[in-house]
Amino acid sequence: MAAPRFFHSPLPLVGDVTLCEAEARHASNVLRLSVGAQVVLFDGLGGEASGTIATVHKRSVTVQLTARTDSDRELVQPLELVVALPKGDRQKTLVDGLVQLGVTRLTPLVCQRGVAQPSAAALERLERSVVESSKQCGRNRLMCISPPQTIAQVTQASAEPLSTLSLFAHPYGAATSISEATTDLRSQITAARMAVGPEGGFSDAETSQWLEAGWQCIELGRRILRIEIAALQMAAWWACLAKK
Repeated sequence: MAAPRFFHSPLPLVGDVTLCEAEARHASNVLRLSVGAQVVLFDGLGGEASGTIATVHKRSVTVQLTARTDSDRELVQPLELVVALPKGDRQKTLVDGLVQLGVTRLTPLVCQRGVAQPSAAALERLERSVVESSKQCGRNRLMCISPPQTIAQVTQASAEPLSTLSLFAHPYGAATSISEATTDLRSQITAARMAVGPEGGFSDAETSQWLEAGWQCIELGRRILRIEIAALQMAAWWACLAKK
């Protein structure tokens, strides 16, 4: 069984580290680890180290680092998902899946039919979910949660180079499937940006914004998918296509 993982940043090369209160509670109260237990620490920036628990208290756990085990588990060709956030617990489902699939960045999208406002509190919850999901799946780099952006901001910031594939999912009127859009990926494609709209899809004006910016409109099948499922399908597709 793999050693439990805990987030600690910054992560020194050697020595003892004291886990933050939340991670200490997870180790002592939830997992009930004791002195001598083997654990893994990661810093969210690519660093990873194995260690041994040296002291355990209710709100304080100290780990003695024993070896650096830095491992890169990221997609070679990064992926950004631009998503109109779903409501409630579906946001956690979205983040958990995207982290596991290796998505590099999640940008909450502000658009006409959006139902969940990407408030500061909501973004903080998403960032906590990123840490928890990274602990589970073994990623050593945290998926970045960007500030909310409108379509205009996304497309203006992306004066996209030819090396970036830009797709947006829209269930109404799209003629190209995701498989067709990615069949002949040019050798120079090194990254992707994919957008998923709100329930009800993008408005006609918003669709025009994407197209005018050079993004390609795709559909994801004959069924209407929930926001988080559409985003996960796109991420899974790219994870399978991206170079290992």
